[in-house]
Amino acid sequence: MAAHLEGKGASVLDFTGFAQKFGPVLSFIRLADSPAAINQVRIDRASADALIAGDIVVSSSPKASATYRKGMRAVLSLSESPTGDIVRHRDASLNVDVRAQRIAEATGNTPRSIDANRLAETLLGDTVFANMLLLGFAWQAGLVPVSLEALKRAIELNGVAVERNLQAIDWGRIAHSNPNALPTTATDTGETDETLDAIMDRRERFLTDYQNAAYAARYRALVDRVRAREAEIGSDGLTEAVARSLFKLMAYKDEYEVARLHADPAFLQRLKETFEGDFSVHFHLAPPLLPLGKDARGRPNKRQFGPWMGRAFHMLARLKSLRGTPFDPFGYTAERREERALIAWYEDLVAGNLAGIDFATAEDWKKRFEAPMQMRGYGPVKAEAVARIKAEIEEGLAA
Repeated sequence: MAAHLEGKGASVLDFTGFAQKFGPVLSFIRLADSPAAINQVRIDRASADALIAGDIVVSSSPKASATYRKGMRAVLSLSESPTGDIVRHRDASLNVDVRAQRIAEATGNTPRSIDANRLAETLLGDTVFANMLLLGFAWQAGLVPVSLEALKRAIELNGVAVERNLQAIDWGRIAHSNPNALPTTATDTGETDETLDAIMDRRERFLTDYQNAAYAARYRALVDRVRAREAEIGSDGLTEAVARSLFKLMAYKDEYEVARLHADPAFLQRLKETFEGDFSVHFHLAPPLLPLGKDARGRPNKRQFGPWMGRAFHMLARLKSLRGTPFDPFGYTAERREERALIAWYEDLVAGNLAGIDFATAEDWKKRFEAPMQMRGYGPVKAEAVARIKAEIEEGLAA
């Protein structure tokens, strides 16, 4: 549209599905001084002049890379967008650094890059503006041969979230030309060196809300024992491994916790801030007490529940004191029994072997103590991980 407003020619050829996601994921865009100057819509091999890489996976794919040539220019978003591999394999990596290096090798230039998703969410409150922010970044880099006035007029004519899309263009330009002018919250990577005391205090508060003060004290008592032993032998890392792993096991996400998180006023407030107009919330759940059957993979089928489920969550959250008692209606399922048994197993693993740990064996025990962090997922996914990790630990101990 911006090119049209300036009397230029433009063509767009979209390809879909290369990243097993939704909508157009690869676009061939051709711009010319006049419509007559465009004689084809496809970009031939080694013929691209510029790359605006909003998706690192697609942009490093053979289909896209075939059009690259030495000397072309590129801008790149380092944001990670989930692919089919990540859905199927929890530990799959997009290898962003490697992909960025491959693009640099193919183009002969090191692309200017930003994390467009994070910037859009921080500066504009929604990652949906990431592409527009990246477009502003690319325009400032000289990769978009239309005027800024035409580009902004095209946004206005589109009529969708005009003000914030215009802001996204400008934030992208600032990110390219003067990144130091961005708010510190936008440039913060979120990686902080949290002290051990801060880790324990935060988790203790969480477990108090999750269950009660006694439950949190149970957590603190074991971690403090490990900390005292580690001070005696002069090692490092054991306490933090237990602080993280024990918390993960004790804060398992059961029906009461799901209800508590959904009933949290902060969650409801975020919904109101994110969505505009008159909207309703529906929940897709697989309640263990309802016979909904299983899908082709043997996993429980989910059913949609209407907005009334919000009130049910409030009621269920207040019943968290029943967790683990004989009056807990969910506590008799195999999954919940396994969750509780897993906590006891880990406490025995730590407490039962603590006295025998010395400086020479501390690193091996650290690996065992942090292994439960790999017990991720829910239902059969987590069950498989639990069985595998426990077996690996037991084999290591036997050896």
